[in-house]
Amino acid sequence: MSHQKLLLHLRAILQILLAISLVLNYAEIEARHSLSEAEDLELERQLKLLNKPAIKTIKGKYGEVYDCVDFYKQLAFDHPQLKNHNFHPEMKPTLHTLQGDDTSSNVNRPFNIELEGRGCPTRTVPIKRITKDDLIRQIHLSQVGDANDSPDDDDIKFSLSYGTRNEITLGGLEFATVQIPDNPTNKLAGAGAILSLHNPQIYEHQFTGGFIKVQNGIDNIQVGWIVNPDLYGDNRTRSYIYLKTGKSACFNTRCPGFVHVNSAIPLDGELLSSTYGGPIYDIPMYIARDASNGNWWFRIGSNYTGVGFWPAKIFTKLNGFATSAEYGGVAHSNRGDPDIPSMGGGYLPAGNLTKDGYCRKSIFINDKNQMKSLIDIPVKLYASNPHWYKVADSPDSKDIFGNLVLYGGPLYEYS
Repeated sequence: MSHQKLLLHLRAILQILLAISLVLNYAEIEARHSLSEAEDLELERQLKLLNKPAIKTIKGKYGEVYDCVDFYKQLAFDHPQLKNHNFHPEMKPTLHTLQGDDTSSNVNRPFNIELEGRGCPTRTVPIKRITKDDLIRQIHLSQVGDANDSPDDDDIKFSLSYGTRNEITLGGLEFATVQIPDNPTNKLAGAGAILSLHNPQIYEHQFTGGFIKVQNGIDNIQVGWIVNPDLYGDNRTRSYIYLKTGKSACFNTRCPGFVHVNSAIPLDGELLSSTYGGPIYDIPMYIARDASNGNWWFRIGSNYTGVGFWPAKIFTKLNGFATSAEYGGVAHSNRGDPDIPSMGGGYLPAGNLTKDGYCRKSIFINDKNQMKSLIDIPVKLYASNPHWYKVADSPDSKDIFGNLVLYGGPLYEYS
């Protein structure tokens, strides 16, 4: 087949796929307008459970609504293990001081992580109001499975057995990460890095992000940034957290478990993102275990502010230490989707921090509450589809970069 005929053939395939996609999208829109009365009532019931009474409401920059919910009435305390608790809104992480951040002059920080007007009143926490459309979109999101969980060995073997996949067969969850491999002798009390922030191009029913994860067995918790239209209804770059314990898994506070403490910082606030070639934006994010009680704290920003924590008692494995950790990028698309979701800066990493997705000063915390560089522990580089996405690890003792994880894709070359 000549090159021209091949291009025409591929174009015809893409047109057919586009037509199918339009039909499916139309059917989905029609389905939204044809909910049965029982389904509609069920959605209303879920909304009442998720949206707690608001003491005050704050309107975000793009029209989203944050409810200031009484600390003691937040969804976390619907968790059966947290019915009898002694938590209070003045709680702070009793952890050692995290390392200083010597930021280079060409890196900016997204100072808009706090809500306007200093956020919510004291003793309340900001929770993004969930709408019926959010729940309908989440039906598709739930079909993804564990939305950020790395594949197990069987999944890896499946993907490798097919070698390099083309754009027609690419799909599912794709990762480009540096991992501290799981080992039952590991005693990790946390992980963190300074994550570059991006807004790469994605399409309907896709998502992309950069994250840090700690895990022990079936339990894992993650923090990072994400672009996820199915979750948020827009293509903006937002912070997020993710919890998986037992059979429960969710983003942010859409299921009980995370105790929100900070009255000014929401879990899904919009973040300024880097522009390809600069300027660049990044932000420190940490998961750190409190040695005094085993709770896992989410800390963010230049001052490593405590946002809230996952109580040790909700876990079956992370009620102790983590046995593995992960740093890098994730992207998702439907199987057979001809549009490849971008990861990180949208290009394969090339050692240019104005273009690459990165995690700099990548660290783990040991069982003695000491912060250690990834230089100090064996790591593994993992790219689920190395033809489209790549990851690199650059051990470096310089103050600005520390241990530098670079990731990105798909397969485009720099111009």
